[in-house]
Amino acid sequence: MLKLLSLFSGIGAFETALENIGEAFEVVRYCEIDKYASKAYSLIHNLDENMNLKDVTTVKTYDLPDDIDITTYGFPCQDISLSGKQLSLEEGSGTRSSLLWECKKIIEGKKPKYLLMENVKNLLSKKHKSHFDKWCEWLSDMGYKNYWQVLDSADFNI
Repeated sequence: MLKLLSLFSGIGAFETALENIGEAFEVVRYCEIDKYASKAYSLIHNLDENMNLKDVTTVKTYDLPDDIDITTYGFPCQDISLSGKQLSLEEGSGTRSSLLWECKKIIEGKKPKYLLMENVKNLLSKKHKSHFDKWCEWLSDMGYKNYWQVLDSADFNI
């Protein structure tokens, strides 16, 4: 059974996807700053809301288990989405999308076996691709093999 740490959890789409493919997992902690999404997450996934780490910027790696198998993260897309303001996800920029870089301390500290990230297609646009490439390079330097693909939700009846 995979031990899962969920960052930027929302209502738990990654968890639902794992359930849909029959992958056994246990959520060890989740991280969702929005109180309504957190409540929904806990109800949907039958977890105590006290498992919520809340603000990703305040997560301390020593509060997390050492044996995390998979970390999922769908960081905020508002600042990179075509429908957003295109503010950037540059590390240190203070945008919502730059919260991606908060995952570094967690990944460095816990070294999960697998990482699964999701975001919008515009992450690969000319304006944002250099930041995505920097993230992928950092992951490679950490020993991870990176695979990415643009998927169209229409192809999955969503």
